[in-house]
Parts: sequence; structure tokens; C-alpha cells
Amino acid sequence: MERVRQSRGVALVIVLTGITILAAFSAEFSYRSRVDVRVATNLEKQVQAYFHARSAMEIVKLVVTSQKFVDQATAAFGVKAGGFELWRFACKFAEVFNTSSLNFLGIDFLDLKGTEGLGVEKGGFTCEVVPEDAKINLNGVLSVADRKALFTKLYALLRGQVEPDTKGGRDDRKAAELILNIMDWVDADDERSDIDSNGNFVQAGGAGENTSYSRYGYKARNAKMDSVDEVRLVEGMTDDLFCRFGNNFTVYNTDKLNVNEADPFLIRAIVCENLAGGLDPYSVCGPPGAVGAVFPIDLAIGFMETCRNIKRAIFAPPFNGENDFIQFWSRLPGEPVPLSQMIQINAATLRPMVGTKSKALRVVSRGWVGQSGHQITAVIDAGSTNWLYWKESGFDAAAGN
Repeated sequence: MERVRQSRGVALVIVLTGITILAAFSAEFSYRSRVDVRVATNLEKQVQAYFHARSAMEIVKLVVTSQKFVDQATAAFGVKAGGFELWRFACKFAEVFNTSSLNFLGIDFLDLKGTEGLGVEKGGFTCEVVPEDAKINLNGVLSVADRKALFTKLYALLRGQVEPDTKGGRDDRKAAELILNIMDWVDADDERSDIDSNGNFVQAGGAGENTSYSRYGYKARNAKMDSVDEVRLVEGMTDDLFCRFGNNFTVYNTDKLNVNEADPFLIRAIVCENLAGGLDPYSVCGPPGAVGAVFPIDLAIGFMETCRNIKRAIFAPPFNGENDFIQFWSRLPGEPVPLSQMIQINAATLRPMVGTKSKALRVVSRGWVGQSGHQITAVIDAGSTNWLYWKESGFDAAAGN
């Protein structure tokens, strides 16, 4: 009888142990199943977010591709399109495909819900297009004319900014040296560049371009930059300068500065370097690098920004061409003395530097489903419509789109 009781006790222990093990296996299996389901769900959302972002990108490309057909049609009818560029409407087209509705200035003009091919069931997408032509091309050193144009733009931007002690003078050697270093980094030779008293580029001679870089353990590239970040390797380019002015640089093949989209500070700098002879530049623009005080040029830039924002709101180019931009400065209001009398520009020197066309466009498209987000950043050649740059990354859509 005692043996039977002991056998029953052992059996109970074995059964309880087995149940415990099975419960552990069951809990682990249930946990792994939930994890697998969540992973599969998240992966599905990530894929959907990717294709949402890709959809916005392809819509932009389609609109940009259509530009040449519009140009041909307008030319056939003898219509002058001026500064009209289709890319301004690209993200509005993407919005229609995303929401199945057309909203203009906060008013719903068209409800296309239920239309096949429009709208997304889950998530959404947005995009943004910015011309690289609104920036200064750091790789523009192929010819003497290119080098002069690059130097003029960069000097207008950097004069009085590289070294505070030079803010009171018209000639800023430190800014000039930094610009020459940028050119030497990009050009193919190993000779240091300099500028003579007549403003001509000459070879400085000496030990060459790499003397300054030997202490860093690398050499001047002597080839085009692949990204704007590369300019941080150039002798004289500090982190502070890059943080303040890096958004005004590009490495893509651009020509004239697109004044419809350029940063107001960059336009201010370019205009201040092209004032008509006889004007006191300090009375118009203040000393180079001056902060705090408001000068006539700042009031004019404020008027310009108001005009640009109004035009952008209705998807129209702020300026139809460089002549329109130049004439803007002769129509400035003001009391008691019109700003147009205080700010007179040298049209002959300013006109070759500015324009309103876009040769390269930076597109940022973002797609999301739930908390999963995908972003694509690309640069497209507006002429050939080839992709010049492509980068993808994820983001947390829960933090905001």
C-alpha cells in the first residue's frame, strides 16, 4: 500500500513537471507567434511606406519630364512662358494622388474620392522640390569664366564672415584665400591659385596645394566634390562657416543663381556686391558681416520675400526672368525717400549672375503607414530627367510627417 502511494506521488510530480514544461513551451510559442505577426505587420507597413514614397518620387519625375512637351507646345503657338516651370506643380499633383481631392489656398475645389487610381487606403505621402540652382555650384571651375563667376558669388557671400577683424574693409583676404582653397580642391592641378592686382587668376607657385593638408593626413582631392559635406575638408572652412552657409552650396551642374528660390541672405549678398558706382555700399548694406542694424537692403529684401511668398502660394514664378528681377529694384517703394533711389544696382554686372531656370532639382518624398515611414532624397537633372543622386532612409512616422 505504501509503494502504491509512493508511485502515485512520483506520477503526480512527473505530471506536474510535464505540465510546467508544456506551459513554458506554450508561452514561448505564443510569444514568438505574436512577435512574428508584429514583425510581419511592420514589414508590410514598411513596404507600403516605401512604395508611397516611391509613388511621390515618380509623380515628380513624370511632371518634370512633361516640361519639354509644354515648352514645345508653347513655342509652337508663339507663347512666351517666361519663368514658368512645371516642377512647381509636382507636389500638388502628388497631393491629388494621395488625397483624391484638389485643395487650393485652403479651399477644396475638386473631390475625386472613388476615382480609380487615386487615393491610398492606408497612410499617405508628401514631397518637396527645391532647385539646386538656388545655390552656388562649388564644382564650377572648368574655365576661367567659371572660376570668375564662382569667385564672385562666393566672395559676395563670405566677405566679412571668415574673420571678424576684416569686417570693416572692402578687401577680405581671408575670404579670398578660402575661396581659392575651394577652387584648388576641385581643379585638376596641384598648383596653388592666387589673384593678381588686376583680378586675374594666377599660379602662386611654391610647394603646391597639399602643404596645408599634410598635417591632416590627406591631400587635396583635385577632382569634383561628390557632396557638399566634402567642403568641410578644405583648409579654412570651419564648422561655424559650414553651419551658417552650407545650405547655399551645391555640387551639381548649375549655371546662374535662381533668384526665385535662392536664400534671401544670398540674394542680399549678391546685390550688395553689384551696386551702381557712386553709391556708398555701407550706407545701403552696412559693413560686411554686420548684424543687428537694419539697412535699406534689408527693407528691400523684406518686400522681395513678401512678393515671392505670394507668388509661390499661387504656384507662379516670383520673377519671370532676370530682367524682371533687375527691374524689381527700380520699383521699390519707401517713405520719405523710395528705396529704389537708395538702392541702385549695376545691371551689367548683376544680369550675368542671376536667372530663373532650374537645371537640377532636389526632391524629398516621404511615405508612411502607421508608425512606419520611408524617405527618399534624390536629385534629378531637369533636362535629361536622369537621377543624379538617390538616398533612402526610414523615419518614425509617429513623431510627425
